[in-house]
Amino acid sequence: MSHQGYLSQIRALIIDDMTVQQTTLRGQLMLLGITQIDLAANADDAYRMVKARRYGLILCDFNLNQKTDGQQLFELMREQNLLPPDCLFFMITAESGYASVAAATEHHPDAYLLKPITASDIEDRLKAMLEKRQALLPINSKLSKDDLTGALQACEDILAQRNRWFMQALQLKGQTLLKLGRHEEAQTVYRQALEVRQDLMWARLGLARALKAGGKFVEARKLAQEIIDSKGGDKLVAAYDVMAESLEAMGDPQGALWVLRDASLVVPSARRQRLVGESAYRNGDLDMAKAALSKATKASRGSIVAQPQDTLLLAQTLVDMGENSEAMRVVQDATPAFRNAPAFGATSLAIQAQAELAQGQPDQAEKTLAKARQALGKGKADLATIALAKAELKAGNEEAGLALLHGAISADHENPRVKQLIAKTLEETGHEDKIGTVIESVTEGMQNMVADARKLLRDSRIDEAVSQIESTVREYPENSGVLLQAAQIQCMALRLNKAADSARIDTIKDYLDRLDKLLPGHDRVYTMRRYFRETLSMLEKVGA
Repeated sequence: MSHQGYLSQIRALIIDDMTVQQTTLRGQLMLLGITQIDLAANADDAYRMVKARRYGLILCDFNLNQKTDGQQLFELMREQNLLPPDCLFFMITAESGYASVAAATEHHPDAYLLKPITASDIEDRLKAMLEKRQALLPINSKLSKDDLTGALQACEDILAQRNRWFMQALQLKGQTLLKLGRHEEAQTVYRQALEVRQDLMWARLGLARALKAGGKFVEARKLAQEIIDSKGGDKLVAAYDVMAESLEAMGDPQGALWVLRDASLVVPSARRQRLVGESAYRNGDLDMAKAALSKATKASRGSIVAQPQDTLLLAQTLVDMGENSEAMRVVQDATPAFRNAPAFGATSLAIQAQAELAQGQPDQAEKTLAKARQALGKGKADLATIALAKAELKAGNEEAGLALLHGAISADHENPRVKQLIAKTLEETGHEDKIGTVIESVTEGMQNMVADARKLLRDSRIDEAVSQIESTVREYPENSGVLLQAAQIQCMALRLNKAADSARIDTIKDYLDRLDKLLPGHDRVYTMRRYFRETLSMLEKVGA
């Protein structure tokens, strides 16, 4: 098919707040033969349109003169997987320094064009990118359908050709292997790329991620630090993320905090400030938490990237610092925007009750607490539950407060961040002596429930084992540790029975889908999906 033929089939979206610029860009695209063109004047409209329709090309102005700029919009779309692998995203900007901004972020566009631009500028970039897209189409078409095994085979087919797209295919192969949970093979791929060129940043970063996925946290941290220390590497925030995640996995959340802070200095986005604020709060650094969360709320206020959690945690931080009136002002200002957000009401009421207690208003606090209890419903491993527990403990309702913390840890007993928050709450309310009872005993109890199911499985009491773990899942439906164990036990039951039980297979798929929402992009989920695929493959061989 000719180049012109490709262009005529592309559906494009132009995102620009200026009508004149929209008209100019539309005319330039039509000169190139692109006639299927939609227009959006702001980030909100563009977001809705991308969710509703598939585009092959997006031209987005960086400065939209709204609360959300082009980079924030692009990152949100990438993080929510709204852009298919074959969609080209071009950023249009008048800022010559945009290149360094894009290079540092987790997601960078396929190309950026400096104003003023012409139809030939767009055409030149399109030709280059379409040639690349066409060459890698066999891979990306599989990825768009979430066919990772097919994508891996497509990578192998292109690699076998040893043509100019070899390194791009190798990069996609490494990424696909990581998603498949095959981290050792991914390490081999990235080392292969580094043998060709030792300074390939994507290969070094990929290797660090593969080492982390394989539990080699010390090596991953060391390599991430080497990347940051290398020329240009100090601007690569993804390397900071690998380092922070490795440190946290090694039991050093304080070290992870300082790495996240350094990353926020490179890219001071709302998302980066949020990560710092959350980590600082868990680590008890309230001054840093306040500063970071204030920046996050200010940077995202009124935009589609705004999150209620930023406001709520900022308010909780302010109450902890004794700035009660300011905390209530923060909540009141945000209520119109977030009143329908899940758990916003319950959390804000719990924080308000704490502020009222601190201000010597016990009667009013009790009324607010009653509303918070009613709004919360069943406790979870979240800020709402912990904030209400803190309010109950401060009000002298020890039994109710401890029960909420028991529920929070039971809801996700393997989550170190939840444990850190619970320990902090107990310390601040004068219940340090309860840390072992609440955290360690509940964690041990949850582990025993899973261990009992595994023991039944080892004793060949398969149905009993499955029944027990399913009962635990029903009681703790959002406990990531329980779901991971449940998926594994169900897979083991399939292997022991040597039969493809469709109901059991559907149950495992449900568990994995839940895990994807609870732990998006997590190495443990990738590994469990790998075990599930291997189980199905084994059953196919048995039935053949």
